[in-house]
Amino acid sequence: MATSAICPTAARAQGVAVDTTTTIVPEVTTTVAKPKVKPKPKVLKGKDVKVVYKVRTKDPVVFITIDDGSTVTKSLAKYLDRNKIPVTTFAVSVMLWKHREWFRDRKHMTLENHSWNHAHMTLISDAQRKQEVCGASQVARNVAKESPMYFRPPGGSFNDKVIDTVAQCGMKYLVMWNVEADDGVVRMAGRGKLGPGDIILMHYLPSLESSLVHLMEQIKRNGLRPALLRDYLT
Repeated sequence: MATSAICPTAARAQGVAVDTTTTIVPEVTTTVAKPKVKPKPKVLKGKDVKVVYKVRTKDPVVFITIDDGSTVTKSLAKYLDRNKIPVTTFAVSVMLWKHREWFRDRKHMTLENHSWNHAHMTLISDAQRKQEVCGASQVARNVAKESPMYFRPPGGSFNDKVIDTVAQCGMKYLVMWNVEADDGVVRMAGRGKLGPGDIILMHYLPSLESSLVHLMEQIKRNGLRPALLRDYLT
């Protein structure tokens, strides 16, 4: 039989028993999770950038850095890969992109920033400088799938404005050098041998492979070994 709702007063008047028990309904509270806010990346300033000519370390290591990227060969690739030589490459973007498969295939190499097109950093406008540096970082990311950590100014020319631009483009190190080793000649500014922490400058020249052979002999003779900058400058 169908039933219908009846108010308590009317029910009593009709002789109908009424349940006057009060049912307490628990209060339901809904918690809304706050969305996670990612912290904003720190904006670097010129004072955050370190200029490095040599790495402070007692480890028996030196750092082979190779600039520009104009000449790369299959023979050079085989030599680097066979000997597992760690190399920090500072290739200009034009050459890095042109030879991107060659550079991408090197397992013991990192790709850093040497500007977009080898412009003289102290002789161009602020806007051009930012394009040269930040643009080069983007090309390196496209090739290596990671951001460069270091900037090397073409010709070693820099000033405070260049350092500020390096910071704006997200890098903490401007890397120079204290040894040169092109064309089979190792120049150490009057020293007789290489020492721990030396940063060696080379270039992607046709003579690079033979220069590397000569340099590796010198490194071993001095009781040292090559290492990656990223393992020491972080």
